[in-house]
Amino acid sequence: MKKIFVTAIVLVLILIVMNFYYFSPAAFIARNQGTVLDDNWYQALTWINKNTEECAVIATYWDPGHFITGLASRPVVFDGAHQSDTLYFEDPLYAAMNDNDIRTEQYDNGIVQIVNKAYNSETKDVTLFRARIKDIAISLFTSNESLALKYLKDYRQPGCSEFYYIASSDLIGKSTWWTYFATWNPEGSPRPCNDELNKGSCYNYITVGLGQARPSPADNAIIYSYPMGQQQAFLIYEINGTRRAFLQQGSQVAKIRNMMFFSQVQGLIVSDETAEVDGLLIQDPSKSSVIFMPPELQNSMYTRLMFFDGTGLENFELVNNWGGEVKLFRVKFKD
Repeated sequence: MKKIFVTAIVLVLILIVMNFYYFSPAAFIARNQGTVLDDNWYQALTWINKNTEECAVIATYWDPGHFITGLASRPVVFDGAHQSDTLYFEDPLYAAMNDNDIRTEQYDNGIVQIVNKAYNSETKDVTLFRARIKDIAISLFTSNESLALKYLKDYRQPGCSEFYYIASSDLIGKSTWWTYFATWNPEGSPRPCNDELNKGSCYNYITVGLGQARPSPADNAIIYSYPMGQQQAFLIYEINGTRRAFLQQGSQVAKIRNMMFFSQVQGLIVSDETAEVDGLLIQDPSKSSVIFMPPELQNSMYTRLMFFDGTGLENFELVNNWGGEVKLFRVKFKD
């Protein structure tokens, strides 16, 4: 085992320790409730109303759409009444598609984009369209910033210089759905998701509170246990200023590949390439909770925005943060 700063970008990310003082409340809000109009949301929507252009689109998942249009008076990509709506667009790259054809495109993390081309024989019009829920789900799930920009740019208001993106803590608990829609493929084979057979994949952040911390004199260690039930728990061994992470299932214990923890003024990443469990386990500064991210989520745009304030991203600038629950980013398009 050795301490490493994974990349130059992550080095910057993990040194911003104060960001994680919002980690615990945001994570537990996400576990216990959905999108609600609490003080953080109200303050965020009020701020948006008073500090952004009236034409500025606020992009995020559909749940707070009516709040944003009603209180912030700003247009959104979609809301609860328009989950099935599509975006109509023009793009010469799809000119070679056959009329009434469907094109699927494969991206990272199993993401699938679907573009439809329809031909109206009466009007002779050709229409390209994509599902709005898929565009936003892809922007949350991809690890590719350029791909997120590609699908957000078509929602800009003509002549408007501002476009914003919200990462909110309720989306931690809703990752099952946005990862499912991002990967849904009508041509794919059914895959297990939420105990049903679907054509998309589901990935979840697992947030667990501390069960107990006990000394282990034989190892000169302190063992922190974060139980997920009677048979499963995350274990963290703290030994001589460093820590090792494990997943316990019954009597079996397996090492977790990546762990992030805090020591004095630094956030540290400990990695073990021989580990059996891939992913990232983060222990918050107070050690009162952990969150586990499977490899598909640990580098996603949502993770980088929600947990790392967008540090290292070129086109998403953190504008404001309300209680770690609502984070507003200004999107800067390359053109």
